[in-house]
Amino acid sequence: MKIPSFSTFKLSPDDLALLLQKCMKARALRQGKQIHAVLLTSGVDMNLLSLSSKLVGMYAGCGDVGYAHQVFDKIPKPNVFALNWLVLASAFNGQFEDAIGYFYLMQELGIVGNKFTFPVVLKVCVGLMDLNKGKEVHAVVNKLGFEKDVSLANALIDMYYKCGSLCYARRMFDRMLDRDVVSWTSMICGYFNIGKTDQALLLFERMRLDGLEPNDFTWNAMIAGFARCGDTNRAYALLSRMTKEGLVPDLVTWNALISGFTQGQHADEAFKLFRMMLVSGIKANLVTITGLLPACGIIGSIQRGREIHGLIYRMGFDVNVFVASALIDMYSKCGSVKNARSVFDQNPVNNIASWNALIGCYGKMVAAYELVKGMPIEVTESIIGAFFNGCKVHGRRDLAKMMAEAILKMELKRPGGFVTLSNIHAANGEWEEVENVRMVMKQRKILKQPGFSWLGKKMALSDLQ
Repeated sequence: MKIPSFSTFKLSPDDLALLLQKCMKARALRQGKQIHAVLLTSGVDMNLLSLSSKLVGMYAGCGDVGYAHQVFDKIPKPNVFALNWLVLASAFNGQFEDAIGYFYLMQELGIVGNKFTFPVVLKVCVGLMDLNKGKEVHAVVNKLGFEKDVSLANALIDMYYKCGSLCYARRMFDRMLDRDVVSWTSMICGYFNIGKTDQALLLFERMRLDGLEPNDFTWNAMIAGFARCGDTNRAYALLSRMTKEGLVPDLVTWNALISGFTQGQHADEAFKLFRMMLVSGIKANLVTITGLLPACGIIGSIQRGREIHGLIYRMGFDVNVFVASALIDMYSKCGSVKNARSVFDQNPVNNIASWNALIGCYGKMVAAYELVKGMPIEVTESIIGAFFNGCKVHGRRDLAKMMAEAILKMELKRPGGFVTLSNIHAANGEWEEVENVRMVMKQRKILKQPGFSWLGKKMALSDLQ
């Protein structure tokens, strides 16, 4: 994006606000920083046109959450726009605890969320797999009268079934006065999620009786659901039925089937479908590849894994952090620590999933211990959980104790790692160690984010009981 030369004319607050929005949409961070510099030197009132909030949005939209937070801290009266962007950017980067923290801050400041806030926050609850937080968010939605909004009701159904409460999802679904295709499809996915294929099929047929035709997403959810639940006959029957009704299976359909069979531990069927897809003239994409890699691990075929790995390069795909994590996991399950480590070392940026996959591939927990201690990123709850689970499997209580002591000495900035360690000690009845962890957190002023119980203020979902 080209930014005009600032020295040639004076930009008005309207111009600057518009340019910030353009930088945000184009993810043009460098130019956005230039505009920020102009704002700092021009003496413009940052409260005009919510320029401060738009600046937060620009940084968050460009992926620089840290700087967005710094700008936010200097806003005397932040608005919902700025906080929405912080929630969204944190969630997008997998920082779910931070994202929910910004939502709680919104409540503390008395800022009312809008219809853009809650779908993202509900996704965050799914990321945290925290049903109680989801219920708290639902209580706020209910209080604000947003529950009648179809898209928000759909987001609530999605949150409930993914957090393991299909009964709440169904009650939400039954309460809806207006349902769209997404509402029906979400409930269908919910039933497949717990293996209730007959109920899913019943809803699929009921949806049509109610005058709604399934879209591609619904068909793909049905086909993938049967595949995932191991019902190959009905999966193929639906694929045939879809074709007869004039819908041509596309790449998304094939990917749904391949992924479904892989998740259902039917690796041979997944590879069979992959060959059928290629014969039909449809080219694979990265979603296809990441769906097939676990199938190699299921059958322990390092040869097939290497073939898929080679295909990634032959087709010119970028090995991003998600593909790298899938490759590491595949090589790990095929028993090749060397190949897993090679993929890890060649990947320029490794995230938590990459580290977890690599830790999981070390049967020798001593090597995993050294790996965790030498990590250049902050140890998180998922990494700690993966390591302690490995210690449990391999009977290395000595290493678990050493790691616990090492964690207490680490300069962790977030509470997640300490909380996980405390929970592990509590599960083993080691209450003295639990108290030690809490003492360290208190000394360093690392506080666990408190839950806000709007449920205790007569805003409970009693009508869903």
